Amino acid sequence: MCVLIAAGGYAYIRVKYGQIDKLDLCSALRRCGDDDPGVPMNVLLVGSDTRATLTPAEKAEFGSTAQVGGQRSDTIMILHVDPREERAAILSIPRDTYLTIAGTTHKDRINTAFDRGEKTLISTITESLGIPIDHYAAVDFVGFRGIVNSVGGVTLPFPAPARDALSGLNIKTAGCINLNGDQALAYARSRHFQTFESGRWRTDPTGDLGRIQRQQDFVRRVMRKAISKGARNPLKLPGLVNQGVKYVKIDSALSTKDIARLGRRFKSLEPDAVDMLTLPGDNKTIGGAAVLTVKQPEAQQILDRFSGKTAAPAQTGPPPNINPNTVRVRVLNGSGVGGQGGQTALTLQRLGFNAAGSGDADTFSYVTPVIKYGKGQQLKAQLLAAYLGGGAKLQQDLTLQGVDLVLITGSALGPIRAPGTAAAATTTTTAASSASTKPQPKGAAAALNC
Repeated sequence: MCVLIAAGGYAYIRVKYGQIDKLDLCSALRRCGDDDPGVPMNVLLVGSDTRATLTPAEKAEFGSTAQVGGQRSDTIMILHVDPREERAAILSIPRDTYLTIAGTTHKDRINTAFDRGEKTLISTITESLGIPIDHYAAVDFVGFRGIVNSVGGVTLPFPAPARDALSGLNIKTAGCINLNGDQALAYARSRHFQTFESGRWRTDPTGDLGRIQRQQDFVRRVMRKAISKGARNPLKLPGLVNQGVKYVKIDSALSTKDIARLGRRFKSLEPDAVDMLTLPGDNKTIGGAAVLTVKQPEAQQILDRFSGKTAAPAQTGPPPNINPNTVRVRVLNGSGVGGQGGQTALTLQRLGFNAAGSGDADTFSYVTPVIKYGKGQQLKAQLLAAYLGGGAKLQQDLTLQGVDLVLITGSALGPIRAPGTAAAATTTTTAASSASTKPQPKGAAAALNC
């Protein structure tokens, strides 16, 4: 949001900058003072569930500090901006990532570092992952709700009805749904996400990693909505900024000059050009707790990019040179086989792809799987096709938004595995039932232009 609003004018931003809550985090940051305009910058973005800043009415809704003490992070992301390449990327760190906590000699979930304070979280990322942090920005969930309402809500594609009884999410129909602040908060915080697929409600098997994919897509859509509401129009900008400054907290070293420089350099950056990445991890049980350990060597290429050791990989070349982690794919059940969409998404996630949700296709009559790809994403489609043992049809779809690819499964879906390997990671399916016994799909069209 800082990058977007900076294009509106330095003088106005400087006035509003003084109204933002600031934290003295200099001792944990890479440098404290004006940033070098030509050097890449890492900004730690945190979504906090602290109740300490809530009003009495909000405490009645979300709970008081006595009921829910401390603070945890629903979201940990690192925004990496490279002025030289004029490229940006966001790396999501799962909250259960198992690292050595700064200031201690023991390992724990990274979420516990945030409960010890912002400086501990920053130092843990720097020391355990090798990523230096230049700046910090945080928003609590009440602030998140306010930001969404300030842009008039955000429209999201739901390939199938969705719900989460614990977060309060309840989307009754498939399609393009505009979420207000309360609905968006329930969506972004959902850890027990369910979709209606092939006749019954099914829990998203991708768990917290699936939530990360939903959050990343949401960030892009908030950026896009802010632009459409006038974030690049000096006449419309004040209304957005007046709302935004109420809800964000930043480090005191991030100056208006830094924001203005970024704004001038990146004011034409399109949200879909921001690379969305997730730190690869392996599921482990340590001390009776389910955690994620950093998966190597898959994670190192990403860590080196954010630490400044290597530049962003070029998006050209044959499919084997594309990292699956850079491919966002939505999976739709096109056969009616129970749970095929969700299980396929889980398998692709385990193989390194960014699985961005699942649901029903428009019909259950697909036999051969279909991969729809957006503008400039043909190589990514070819990469995904190489993982499908039974093959797939490739179709360009210029209306795709929010994802690079949509995979529609079919009754002939074969084993899913990395090219050149045995079928260790496969999706179990059975023959599709006859048309007369198939449940009726409640999904939307494959290409939701939201």
